[in-house]
Amino acid sequence: MDETQVGTIVIGITGGIGCGKTTVTNFISELGYIVISTDEKAKELMVSDFNIKNKIFRAFGSESYNSDGSLNSQFISDLVFGKTSEHKKNLALLNSIVHPPVIDYIIEEVQKYEEKGEPLVFIESALIYEAELEEGFDYVIVVDSREENAIKRITKRTGMTEELARLRMKLQNSQQEKTSLADFVIENNGTIEDLKKSVTTLMNILKNLKKKVDERN
Repeated sequence: MDETQVGTIVIGITGGIGCGKTTVTNFISELGYIVISTDEKAKELMVSDFNIKNKIFRAFGSESYNSDGSLNSQFISDLVFGKTSEHKKNLALLNSIVHPPVIDYIIEEVQKYEEKGEPLVFIESALIYEAELEEGFDYVIVVDSREENAIKRITKRTGMTEELARLRMKLQNSQQEKTSLADFVIENNGTIEDLKKSVTTLMNILKNLKKKVDERN
């Protein structure tokens, strides 16, 4: 890394379920930037990490995992996504098990890329604001979409009912709250090409921001 440069700029990417943040991060990856998916890492750790598996097993019982060792996703979903106080309690417990090691992973990955001199690193996470992680990022991007568009994407992608999709959305902070807190907002209400153009434009803005910061230092 050039000695005039400051460290890696770390950018969070978040958005409600069905808003299209995974599509946005795929575009960013295609442009050659580093994207770390905390949601994917959480799923991986729930299967591969013995301590996490043991905690989930003790918290929710033997049905948490299938006979082949894979996570019983439907069982876990039924426990944590619902309207009752018990569902909320279960979700908080699951998050308390999974979030700390995921955060450790993020820190390790960012340090690794900082040592390599990566100028921009993106962290995809559905729960940046819910988990109060926003202070750990230089900037946060929120992918926004009208509720009806998000519902259509969720039901088409997952086969989830519209009722359950709306319930899942209510368990996250509202999009209005997220966009009000964001440094940048990407609207996803048009075509895929529209979304790709928006991503490309924002990446150019971020590159220029990084360049100006380096020049000042």
